[in-house]
Order: sequence, then C-alpha cells, then structure tokens
Amino acid sequence: MQALARRAGYAALVIFAAFAMHNLNGALIEPRYLGFGSYADYADLGKLMNASRATPWLLSGLGHVATGFAMVILGLGVHARYREPRPAAAQIALAAAILAATGFLLTGISHVIGRQTLFLLSDANPGLQESAYMAATVVRIWVNGLAQKGLGWVAVQLSWLGWKTGTRHRAFVLFGFLSGAAGLLMAVAYIPVYLFTVLVWSLWLAVVWGRA
Repeated sequence: MQALARRAGYAALVIFAAFAMHNLNGALIEPRYLGFGSYADYADLGKLMNASRATPWLLSGLGHVATGFAMVILGLGVHARYREPRPAAAQIALAAAILAATGFLLTGISHVIGRQTLFLLSDANPGLQESAYMAATVVRIWVNGLAQKGLGWVAVQLSWLGWKTGTRHRAFVLFGFLSGAAGLLMAVAYIPVYLFTVLVWSLWLAVVWGRA
C-alpha cells in the first residue's frame, strides 16, 4: 500500500501535464489559431466544427483520458496514506476521485473516439451536421462538469486531510481549498478558473506528496 501511496505523486504529474495542454489551448492556440477571440465565439458552431478536427483538441482529449486513469491512482494513493488516521475521510476522497475519473474518461472518450464517430455521422448527413455538433458539445460540457466537480472535491478533501493530520503545509492546504472551490463552482456556473488553479495545485501536489 505504501508503494501505491507513493505513485499518487506521479499521478499528480500526469494531471499537471494534461492541464498544461488545456491551458496552452485556451490561452494561445484557440484565440490565435482557431478563431476563439472571445467567450461568445464558443457558441459559434462553425468554429466548434473546425476546432474539433484540430490536433490540439485531440491532444486535450487524450489528456482527459490520461487524467481519468491518474485520478484512480491518486484516489487510491490518498486512501492508502490516510486510511489509518482518518479512515472515513480517506474513503470519501477515494469516492470523489472515482467520480472525477468517470467524468474525465467520459470527456476524453467524447474527444477521441467520439469525435471520429461525430465526423462520420456529420459528413454522411450534412443536413444534421449542426445539430450533431451542438448535441456533442452539450454532452461534453455535462461530463466535463462532472469531472471538474469530482476533482474539486478531491482537492478539498485532501486539504482537509492534510490540515487535520498536520501532513501538509498551511499554504498548500489553503490553495487546495481554493482550487477545489473553483472546481465545485462548475455545479452552478461555467467559470473556468479551475484551469489555472488545478495546473498549480497538481504540480504543487506532485512536489510535496513525498514529504509527508
């Protein structure tokens, strides 16, 4: 179980790499090369159709798949490390990680194999192309919301465990609560602050995880 706990740090690095790709897309590639100059452009189906065929979006999809698997390892690692001092909280953290993993895997599947199916169907039925892309986009937002809320819950739970057991620095605990809140915010509003907070939180977690 200790070996599993140690591997949680590597899982955090995978999450960091995936969110680095998401941030690169959102901050540079999408506005500069895919035509998303403002938030309103994401409602333009023509731009969404074009972007969905771009390689950076495929890479983001693969990042979601990798994050889904990493969340399972992270959840198991957190449970292994904290199950003795805080068994109930450790079980809750594991459940939250499985919830996040489900959301990330569904988002990734919709980005990878789902996009291939979408291309085939929309190309064969051009009259239904816009409807197909709109439906796919709505579903993707739903499952991504599930992923971010699950990840936010994990961050909050891990901060609580670190605080109660004295195994995490206060600054990391506070930032974990902040990052978790940004993910949980997706339950009521689409405000993608989590893109930046998770990037910092996951790298910070990878660095400090072995120091407990």
